[in-house]
Order: sequence, then structure tokens, then C-alpha cells
Amino acid sequence: MFSQASAFLTRSIRQESRLLSHHLVRGGMVLLMLYLLGLQVIQSPRLGAAGLTLMSNVMQCCYWCLTLLGVMYFSVAITEEKEEETLPLLRMTGVQNFTLLLGKSLPRLAVVVLLILISAPFLMLAVTLGGVVTEQIVASLLGLICYALCLSQLGLFASTICRNSSRATSLATVLWLLLEFGSWPFALLGIAFKEWRLIGLSENFEWIAGWLWERTMWNATGAVLVFEQGESPWHPQATFHLVVGIVFFFASLALFERFNQRAIALGSSASIPVTRTFLQGTQSRRAGRCWNAAMEWKSWFFVGGGWFWFWAWTIGLPVFSISVILVISVLVGEVAPVEVFGVSMMMNGCAAFAILSARLFGNMLNRETYEQTLVSLCMLPMQRKVVLQRMALGLLPFAVPPLFCVGLGCFWMFVFANQFTRDAADLLDEPWFWASLSWVFVAIHVGSLLSVYFRHGGMLIAAAICFFILPFMGGMLLSAFSALTRFGGGFDLIFRYMVPMFLIPVHFVACVVLQKFILHRVELLASR
Repeated sequence: MFSQASAFLTRSIRQESRLLSHHLVRGGMVLLMLYLLGLQVIQSPRLGAAGLTLMSNVMQCCYWCLTLLGVMYFSVAITEEKEEETLPLLRMTGVQNFTLLLGKSLPRLAVVVLLILISAPFLMLAVTLGGVVTEQIVASLLGLICYALCLSQLGLFASTICRNSSRATSLATVLWLLLEFGSWPFALLGIAFKEWRLIGLSENFEWIAGWLWERTMWNATGAVLVFEQGESPWHPQATFHLVVGIVFFFASLALFERFNQRAIALGSSASIPVTRTFLQGTQSRRAGRCWNAAMEWKSWFFVGGGWFWFWAWTIGLPVFSISVILVISVLVGEVAPVEVFGVSMMMNGCAAFAILSARLFGNMLNRETYEQTLVSLCMLPMQRKVVLQRMALGLLPFAVPPLFCVGLGCFWMFVFANQFTRDAADLLDEPWFWASLSWVFVAIHVGSLLSVYFRHGGMLIAAAICFFILPFMGGMLLSAFSALTRFGGGFDLIFRYMVPMFLIPVHFVACVVLQKFILHRVELLASR
């Protein structure tokens, strides 16, 4: 058994190490570390404990990179075998479930550990900048490795019990939210029990919330920066993530046979979700009703979900926004101000717009590519640019539910908040608002382009690049530039008005260029 496990593990590591994407990610990580180091060296003469600031920035980058990989990379370890019909072939070789799970998770974990170790030399350089001791570096690396182990097994569990990669990614995201922010419901219940004069239950739930929060990686990235003399490098967070990872692995082992019998017997057809209810409803439609808009209807119905999900989002978003505030008000024993309901609807509408845009435009071409229907679409008697435009046009109605929720929140605030009209006018008059809005469309185009190149996680990578990496690097660069130059009040005016007015047309040009790249990639895939 051990020789079989060793052979399977060696084969998996060799296969993973040959992928070009892994080398590109490591190279990008090195460039990011060099960028942070360079900016910190520039700012170090004006800062105290500059090494501590560098260590904090490096830890934040590693945390978000690991989280993105945990959601996108680890969660497809088993589902990709189901979709490629290779899981039955693996079982025919006599590979045991334990060996299979170990061989699919450890090579991916080794790739991520190498990514973590890239940051080790830069963390050691932080010692020379001051404010950091060696024990902090060791504690940071141990915490990141245990966090990566936990995420690998969390993703493996999601991949084991889900039929396809999209569901596994969604489940892994939910499990990560529970892992990092699961203390919040306990803290809320502790406040509620305190208001209801249940002091014993309140203290218990507050203790549980504090215990869980101290063992999250989110808290550990800041706690490791406050390191006492003689403190052990092994923190409770590392133990917690190690134990949770082991629990997830044995849960995957226990449930593997039950959730994968159908995939082993039927192959890739087991990973296709069954939608008989919707399909039966379409059998009564006459072809003439949708022939002139067949491409739009295809995206509207099969990618977006049709009228059911349209009305579910339209009605559910305002109801959910109001219900959350009412539940929190009941738990804490205080009546929420009327304006809070409008703010909740606006925030949930904006969040729903981001989620729907990522889901729909990320799946529009990705599904056609990997279900091998893109070639058939490109054979239609129309330009391929027109095909893509009509497919995207079928998804635009799904922008109505989140915008309706935002509009309802704005109307609520207009009625009940006296200063809202003035605040809204000031926001619309701000050039950075329109520059940020145009940047959202650039992120959607980047995600659509990456979804044609990557089978999973194109939109997640685009979100990480456009809303985390680039703003973080730009903010650091701007901070260093403003520290080295002295423009006085003129710099504030340039930054507030000239920079966003310059960025808006640049974003428009970027969208046009990205559309050209998407069209070129589609033509390349269609010609194969």
C-alpha cells in the first residue's frame, strides 16, 4: 500500500510541477515581493520599525493568495477527475481511497508551500530593516503552512462531495467564510443573550466567539506582529488549523465512496446537473417565439436561469436586506434607525451586482468552451463578434434585480434621510466615483478573458488582480511618490480631478482592447 501511495504521489507531484501556470504564479509572487521591498526601502528613512511594516504587507499578500488558491485550486482536486472521466480509470488501477485523496491533495499543497517559502527570504530581510525578530518569521511561516494545509483539506472535502467544480468552489467559499468569520454569529448571540438577561449563556457564547477569533488566520496575521520576548513560535492558530485540516481529510475519506459511486459508474455525465423542471417547461415553447433572439435566449435561460432566478433575485434581495436588519434588531434588543434599512438594501444590491456579474459573465464563455459547444456557435452564419455580443445581451436583464434593490434603497433614504440628496449629489459629482465604476467594467472584461483561458476561477483571479493586488500596489506607490515629492495643495487637486479624468478614457480603451483579446481567443479555440 505504501509503495502504491508513494508511486501515485510522485506521479502527481511531477505532473503538477510541469504546469506553466505554477511557475508564472511563483514568478509573479517574487515580483510582488520585490515591489514591496523596494517601496519599503524608499520609505524606511522616514519610518520607525520599517521591517515590521514590510512583514505586515508580505503577510497580507500571502494570506490573500493562499485564500484565493484555497477556494479556486484545492476545491477542484476530485471534481476535475469526475469531469474528465478519469476517476473510473484511477479506480481500475486499484488505487485505494486513502491513496487517491492523499495523492490529489499533497502535490497541490506542496506547490502552495513552495509559494509560501518564496516569501521567506523577504521576511528575513525585514529583520535588517528593524522591528522584527527571527521568532516572528518562524511563527509567520508556520502559521501560513498550517493555514495552507487546512485550506487544502477544506477544498478536498468540497471537491469530494460536490458533482462539479463550480459547486465545489461555491462550497469551499462558504466553508472558508465559516472558518474565518464563524465567530461573528456567536458574538452576536452573546450580545443577544446579554440583552435578554441570560448572563451564563452570554458569557459562554462570548468565550466561544473569542476562542474562535483568536484561532483565525485573519487575526493571526496581526497577532504575530506583536511578539513578546520568549514567546513560542507555535501559536494556537497553527494547532487549530492543523486539527481542522485532519478532520476535513478523514471526513473526505469517510464520504468519498458515498458521494462518488455515481461518478465512478457513469463518468462525466454524473457531473452534469439535472434540470428537468426547466427543460420540461421549454418543451411547450414554439420555436418561432425565440428564433429571432435565440442567442440571447440561450444565455438568458441556460446561463442566467431564466425567469425563475430573475424574479428570485428581484424579490429576494430587498426581502433579505430588510430581514437581516430586523433579525439583528431583535437579537440585540434595540430598534434599528430607519435609515439602516436603506443602507442595507444599497449595500446588498451592490454586492449582488458584483456576484451576478462575476457568475454570469464568468460562465458565459467558460461553459461553451469546456462543454465543447463553442465551435458550434462559431459555425453560425453571423460574425463571431455579433455572436458574443448577442450572448452578452441575454445576460444584461440580470442587472435589473441588484439595480432595483439599490434604487429601492436610494428611494428609502430619500424619503427618510434628510441629508441623502446632498450626499448623493456630492458622490455623483466626485470624479473618482465614475473612475471606480469604469474600473468595475474593466474587471468584468478581465474576468471574461481569463475565463476563456482557465477552466476554473477566472473571475476570482480577475477580482484579486483588479480589487486587491493592483489597488494595493498603486496605493503603496502613490504613498512613496507623495513622500518623495512636495506638491503641496496642488497635488491634492491633481489627484482628485486630473487623475480620475485621465483614468476614465483609459479604462474605456482597456475594455475595447480586452474585447479584441476575447474575440481573438474565441477564434483561436474555434479553429482547433
